[in-house]
Amino acid sequence: MSVVVAGGTRGIGLELAESLTERGETVVLGYGSDHDSAQAAAARLVAAGREPLVVQSDMATPEGSRALARVAAEVGEPVRVVVHCSVQVVPGALVDLALDDLDRTLAVNGTSLLWLTRAMVPLMQRGSSLLYLTSRGSTVVVGGYGTVGPAKAYAEALMRYLAVELAPQGIRVNALAPGTQDTQALRAVFGDRTDEIIEAQRAKNPSGRLVTPDDYCGVARMLVGPESTMVTGQTVFVYGGANLMG
Repeated sequence: MSVVVAGGTRGIGLELAESLTERGETVVLGYGSDHDSAQAAAARLVAAGREPLVVQSDMATPEGSRALARVAAEVGEPVRVVVHCSVQVVPGALVDLALDDLDRTLAVNGTSLLWLTRAMVPLMQRGSSLLYLTSRGSTVVVGGYGTVGPAKAYAEALMRYLAVELAPQGIRVNALAPGTQDTQALRAVFGDRTDEIIEAQRAKNPSGRLVTPDDYCGVARMLVGPESTMVTGQTVFVYGGANLMG
């Protein structure tokens, strides 16, 4: 069995790529343009006993998903888990956004979930899972998040419809929303204010701290595992309760 992670070479995607695989298991990692991060991710996974295959893929196009599927098919094993962690951020207000930038962010953050599903389902079997990485910005307005939040909401709607369509095949589709993490995507949104934003989120979290990779990786393993056979079409927040605060 193998695992595919689109956007799996850094940040939360890389944490999930390692956590959702077993020693000796093949993991296909998709990335956009950061070659150094891709090579570093592969080295980390090799050191952890995984067998990574790194694929450059433009998730703004259907071909990006097909490229990942081709490599996964060459492994010659069923795909057990598919994770969508790809993200595209264009800072600025929606009213000022160029239409080309809007189209691209909606494609990478939203429509590519459908393209990835179409490409991967032929390689999956009963008991397999798809997991989409989302955030609270899909349900509440977060300043500077206008190119990501609406696309995440769109993808969550796709996730629910896909969950119903694929349920007869025994393939489950869910979304995972981890709390605030210091990632390149977060810094692309908030720039010089990132450290301030992180500390503010830490201070307002009713659990007294931010989430860690252990927190959200454990939930991810549960969502794609056999203990969640009847869980599909759901968005699970791992925020320590912060997503419930105003």
